[in-house]
Amino acid sequence: MRTRVVSSVVIAVIAVAALAGCTAGGGSGGASGTSAAGYVADGGTAASSASGASAKAASADRSIVTTGSLRLVSKDPIAAAGRVTDLVEAAGGRVARSAEDPSGSASARLTLRIPAAAFQRTLDAIEQEGQLRDVSIGATDVTARVTDYGVRIANLRTSIGRLQQLLRTATSSSALVEIEGALTDRQGTLEQLLAQQRTLADQVTYATLTVSIVVPAAAPERGPADFVGGLVTGADSLAATLGGLAIALGVALPWVVVLGALGGVAALVVRAVRRRARPTSA
Repeated sequence: MRTRVVSSVVIAVIAVAALAGCTAGGGSGGASGTSAAGYVADGGTAASSASGASAKAASADRSIVTTGSLRLVSKDPIAAAGRVTDLVEAAGGRVARSAEDPSGSASARLTLRIPAAAFQRTLDAIEQEGQLRDVSIGATDVTARVTDYGVRIANLRTSIGRLQQLLRTATSSSALVEIEGALTDRQGTLEQLLAQQRTLADQVTYATLTVSIVVPAAAPERGPADFVGGLVTGADSLAATLGGLAIALGVALPWVVVLGALGGVAALVVRAVRRRARPTSA
């Protein structure tokens, strides 16, 4: 009888904890794809945690994710890419991806991670490594997501702690199975949230900048500057045109001869057929 009572109490506590966790997860705004049903927390504790976290977020600095792209023109894109890499590393950043093509029209493309605190001055220095063609910088405020992750992770840790206490006091195998299942589920959800939190923190700490460096485009040829130059250009153009016509005539002439001969033979055949078809006079 005592075992049944303990089991019932344990199951009831798990149900209440799960219901409270769903309420806390639903109120957090659902910043990630993790289901809110995976949270367990006391209603009063969740409300006070959310309130405290919101107050801290209001007074703290905003969390901003900065991304951008930059296009430069340089006579030596490979060398310019090396100088850009040195600038980023000197600022405490790193090159996340690099692609260089030294053949033909040389080019380089870099994906850079630059500390947010040093982003603007590093960007200004990079712009001096070539002729600036275009630049685009964007900033996204993710303060609400940062706060949301903090609240949900705190609720999950509270829930896991309570389930661990229940696990130590459980006296029946059925209660143990249910508690262990709930504990495993919440620990897995916690690991996912922690990974997402680390990714977001890295995006806030390091701005992402894509830099493309290309060679200058070939300058268009200039036209004639005076009458003599125009006359020479016209004569060259006429000679080139006549030469092209002569080549075309040379290519077409054999075909004209063959087709003319075939046409003559066909005309003779038609004439002979018509003569035979005429009725002879009496």
